[in-house]
Amino acid sequence: MSINAIISNSLTGLFTNQSALRTTSSNIANINTPGYARQVVQQEAVVNGSALGGVKISEIVRIVDKFLVKAVQDANADFARFEIENTFHERVQALLGRPDQNNSLSGRIDTVFNAMSELALNPLSSILKESTLAAIDQFGDEIGSLGLQIQNMRTDASNQIAAKVDRVNALTKQIESLNPLITKETLTGGEPGGLIEKRAQNLIELSKIIDLNVTDTGNNAIQVSTSSGIALVGVVRNILQYSPPGTVTSSTPFPPITVNPVDNVTGAIRPSNIQLDGELTSGEIKGLLTLRDKDLPDISLQLGSLASGFADELNRGHNLNTAVPAPNSLTGVNTGLLSTDNHNFTGEAVFAVTDASGDLVAKVNIDFGVTGPSIGDVVTAVNAGLGGAGTMVLANGVLSMSAAVGTNGVSISQVAGNESSRAGRGFSHFFGMNNLVVAKSPSHFETGIVGTDNHGFTAGGTMVLEMNDANGVKLGEFSLVIGGASFDSILASLNASPLNAFATFSFSSTGELISTPNVGIGELKLHVKSDNTSRGATNVPISTFFGIGEALAMDAAVDLKVAKVINDNPNLLSLARFDQTALVGGNALSIGDQTGALALRDLEVATHKFSKAGGLSAATVTLAQYSANLLADLGLRSALAASNLEDNQALSEELTRKSSDFSGVNLDEELGNMVIFQNAYSASARLLNTAKEMFDTILQIV
Repeated sequence: MSINAIISNSLTGLFTNQSALRTTSSNIANINTPGYARQVVQQEAVVNGSALGGVKISEIVRIVDKFLVKAVQDANADFARFEIENTFHERVQALLGRPDQNNSLSGRIDTVFNAMSELALNPLSSILKESTLAAIDQFGDEIGSLGLQIQNMRTDASNQIAAKVDRVNALTKQIESLNPLITKETLTGGEPGGLIEKRAQNLIELSKIIDLNVTDTGNNAIQVSTSSGIALVGVVRNILQYSPPGTVTSSTPFPPITVNPVDNVTGAIRPSNIQLDGELTSGEIKGLLTLRDKDLPDISLQLGSLASGFADELNRGHNLNTAVPAPNSLTGVNTGLLSTDNHNFTGEAVFAVTDASGDLVAKVNIDFGVTGPSIGDVVTAVNAGLGGAGTMVLANGVLSMSAAVGTNGVSISQVAGNESSRAGRGFSHFFGMNNLVVAKSPSHFETGIVGTDNHGFTAGGTMVLEMNDANGVKLGEFSLVIGGASFDSILASLNASPLNAFATFSFSSTGELISTPNVGIGELKLHVKSDNTSRGATNVPISTFFGIGEALAMDAAVDLKVAKVINDNPNLLSLARFDQTALVGGNALSIGDQTGALALRDLEVATHKFSKAGGLSAATVTLAQYSANLLADLGLRSALAASNLEDNQALSEELTRKSSDFSGVNLDEELGNMVIFQNAYSASARLLNTAKEMFDTILQIV
């Protein structure tokens, strides 16, 4: 072997072992870096023709198990999703309080009926009346505050989605910029390990935000997409766009997360119709979307259902009663009904006028099976029967009744055994003539109409409906233009629309508009994007008339409180019952009558028919039982979120440990490698020194 060959071998040994020592030192320095994969120097002989010419580094390899890396990414995504969901559910539980506490929903309901029980014993007590009204308002404040907090949490989730989207874009941009650098280092025989490690750290963080699929395209370059196949980094980089709304209410529409390609030349963002919302299966964004569009709205719907049941039952009982003395006038809510509408009532009701002492001035018994078919006919019959002592008027959807003399009062009562009823509610209750409580939206949408009734909506009005799946992903949209004459014509338009591919529309026996998902279609949600329709001069749009969309159901818990006229004058709290056997001039209302007060107290054990709401099945139970069911459901949701978190955390930690065992740095092994490479470096240096001495000897001889 020539001296030059010896020098070449020694130099390659020096350089190779120097690089190996540098790699070993990097491994040791990163022994505590989470997710770091150790690097191993792979060496190969240098062959010059048929002779060996030393050693070189073939490549520096990151030691990873691709199967474990993918498994860790998937586990991280699931863990991150359930971690964020659990955090929000813990916040919900903190808001609700313990069921046995007075400030919980169940506690507030108990307080209301305890106050009513005390009032039933002494219906003349002004203090007890005010205490009862205060208890009702406190329940309204509590459930309204919870509803507001839930919407605030949806705002928080939406804002966090925006922050996560920005972080995804930053990470994919870094990954895109690293790809060509890594490829260049690989092709030129450089050391891409550091760049690959940096990219791997970005992928670890990215996998916690969205579920990933990483594909190796050769020369250490990769493509990144979601598990469903939406490309993020590849031939073209896509960026995500999401503009969160400001303050969120029950009716706030959320824009989708769109996937937009970036022009490689100009860097401009091109528009796209691709949406990410329904494509994600795990990750923090998936958890936030589930909370924003499913879990939190479900809770709002349950609160709205409890609030509407509470209001409906109290109003049902209060409309059976009357104050003593009776109020000079009663004014109902805007039902959207017209005087030309069929009244669709059965049974009988008594309309009466009494003086300040409770003595009967006039009364009329209306048998709805005998009187004319329209609401206008009923109004005419009542006015004729009262003979000028009282007047009933239906104007712009609002029914009112007043006494002609300022000191007289009016009342409406049911005929025992043949009670008036439209969609299961008595005359006074249906029109809200003597409601005890009010809220932002009605407590029921059982309109009592039948399909053949005249719909009464102004022709040409338009309602734009959007149909979404359970995750809030848009399925279709339809603009309903008012035409035809009957409600059946509106139904026909809906069932002939593109929405019919997902659901069928119908009227229930009580006049509710129902959308039933088609076979194979999961839960659906309707959202009213706009509505300029109006039923006659009532200004009630079709969406409000039928309660279309979830917003109105949620808003039953908003601004729930005692009616202003009663709050201003607690003596209008109706605690007595009109005596239908009284004759004109005889006493029909007795001061101190506790019959109505006892009936209000007994509402505590009365059952109410609750519809399906936010995961709670339809049930006929008491208010307290429904409140308990609600709290139990929310507790179950929280427990499930905690269980999912615990299970996925354990899986993530176990897979991370296995990956670390395979890819992590072993200090003893690295120290051993350091000794080996140091000795090899020293040997190469001694070989070089020997070659130098040989040269020196030859030169001295010459």
